[in-house]
Amino acid sequence: MSKREQQKQQRRQNIIQIAKDLFLEQGVQTVQMQDVATASGIGIATLFRYFPKKEYLMIAATNAITDEMATDIGQIIEQSITAYEKIEQILEYYMGIMKDPQLRLAKYFDSFDLYEKTAEESPEQYAEYLSARSNLARVLLKISEQGKQDGSLRPGIDLDVFVMTMVQNFSIFTYKSSLTKHDTNLSTLLSADKQLLMMKDVFLRYIQP
Repeated sequence: MSKREQQKQQRRQNIIQIAKDLFLEQGVQTVQMQDVATASGIGIATLFRYFPKKEYLMIAATNAITDEMATDIGQIIEQSITAYEKIEQILEYYMGIMKDPQLRLAKYFDSFDLYEKTAEESPEQYAEYLSARSNLARVLLKISEQGKQDGSLRPGIDLDVFVMTMVQNFSIFTYKSSLTKHDTNLSTLLSADKQLLMMKDVFLRYIQP
């Protein structure tokens, strides 16, 4: 890769990180492309050369968040503990990232649901989107391999299916429940914390030997 190409890639990554921070802090609907260009120290025309649509920039920001999660979860998986303990920590990890009082990540993911289909419009954007998700999946599936070897998980279940089902459903439920408003008479019974703790217990009991 030439020096010029390296600089372009570095600028692109810088734009993505700045956009991600702005989206999380101010909300996707509030942030305009000019805001990102100004914060990145570039002209709006330059920004559009990298990302012709705001939706593409949001997809790139989402990929960056997914990559960060893959790194965090990878650190959990590299620990010298059982597969069962790693699964417990991963569930706690997803619960922890939603503890933000401003619910920035939860609101971001909720907004992203409106833009996800846009990724398919661009082969390049869609390939990056799938790559980020596949990378996270590869990291997670390392747990099932360990679980087959260390005996910490119940035998006779498809661990690959379990791990992916667990993470997909738990992560979605985590941010959806944190944003859901209930009748005041039910708010205590249906608090996000209580629901997530119960859901975590259900998953962990299912895999206990």
